[in-house]
Amino acid sequence: MKRLWPKSLVGQLLLVVALMLLLAQGINSFLLYRGAQNQNLVEASTSAVSRIAYGLERQANDRPGRRGGAMRARRWGQLKYGGESAVTDDMRRLPELEARAGQAFANMGIGFTDIRATTLRKLTPGMTGHLIGSSRDERRNSPINRSMGARQAPTESSGFVIISAQQADGQWVSIASVVRERTPLLVRTLLFQTITIYLLMLIPLILLGRYISRPLKSLTARAQSFQPGETEDLAEQGPPDTRELIRAFNDMSGRVTRMIDEKDVMLGAIGHDLRTPLAALRVRMENVEDEVERERMIAGIEDMDHMLDDILSLARLGRSTEQSDPVDIRSLIETVVDEFTDLGHQVRYQRGEKQIAAVRETLIRRALRNLIGNAILYGKAADISVEKSGMKLLIYVDDDGPGIPEARIESMFEPFLRGDASRNRATGGSGLGLTLARAIARDHGGDIILKNREHGGLRATLILPVG
Repeated sequence: MKRLWPKSLVGQLLLVVALMLLLAQGINSFLLYRGAQNQNLVEASTSAVSRIAYGLERQANDRPGRRGGAMRARRWGQLKYGGESAVTDDMRRLPELEARAGQAFANMGIGFTDIRATTLRKLTPGMTGHLIGSSRDERRNSPINRSMGARQAPTESSGFVIISAQQADGQWVSIASVVRERTPLLVRTLLFQTITIYLLMLIPLILLGRYISRPLKSLTARAQSFQPGETEDLAEQGPPDTRELIRAFNDMSGRVTRMIDEKDVMLGAIGHDLRTPLAALRVRMENVEDEVERERMIAGIEDMDHMLDDILSLARLGRSTEQSDPVDIRSLIETVVDEFTDLGHQVRYQRGEKQIAAVRETLIRRALRNLIGNAILYGKAADISVEKSGMKLLIYVDDDGPGIPEARIESMFEPFLRGDASRNRATGGSGLGLTLARAIARDHGGDIILKNREHGGLRATLILPVG
């Protein structure tokens, strides 16, 4: 069912309207079909009532001395006379038709003590010689007409109506009438009606949907590619509600841009105001005579400087002036690996095929440094490999450390949260490494995923889009 459900607003609107029209047309068709069936019964019963009235009138008007008058009247009228009704007790009676027939006889001045009506799919043997409405079909389908090339007419009968009326002397007069079936014509009419309704309703809805969805698609594309600092507003188009939405989006993007500009100014001031006294403080520390104490104080200043650098880098993501350029990821990884091996760390890189991706090299290099640094910190060594999957490049950084409890994996990306509870330089940095690395990856349209390895250790996967 989900596969058949459209994803677009216009498609969903059209599908709902089409289903509602189909449901309404189905109910209408059922009601029309029932009405047509009732009309067919009424017409058949009207013919039967007329034939009974006409036959009785011919019988009454025949002169008593005329030879064979009564026999001719009975034969011409095809009426069945007998002491019992042709509508037996085991047949389903039709009260509405009986009431209509009684009213019609009364209007013609004919009185009957009882009137019975029923409908049958197959005519009883006793009424086969007392049937009206079938002579035309019999003439069409006769052997003579077929031998002369006439086409055999399709069966138009859906059943038979039997009207049986009891006279004052107790004798019953009965006649059967063919119920004509007009369903093919009704089906063609309903089909034409349905197609017409769909054309009259869905074509304007399609045009209206396109009128509404076109500006919404433009708004969606602008929202997905939104970059702070864009000065060109999105053109207002579509119905009034959509225009109001686009106007609100333009106002919001302007406010976001102004807020980010103010934040950049504030960060610049913070960076300047903090780094200047830190630099002066470090110069003063050089005069401390106690070498151990001096090294500790310098290490604390460096920690503060690194933390400040991480905070500023994280805050400025999305406003980097560096452009994305095609970069050989293999060479970039080798550069980062050489930095760690030169410092005496154990970092292994499984060199693979050349992979090109459009990235901001400085930021991706920083993300890799953070991931490899964590692997060395907690696992003493790092293994790096690269794999391409479709339009994604997967960079794996594996370690042999203790891993992370499954319940805490996602929380490790929160700022200032580290795997080690301590805050000294020997066990970790500022707690922003993973946060900054994921922010860099997502800024490129990728992500970072942490997963415990099956045989121990942790795997950090840096995902980058390629192509």
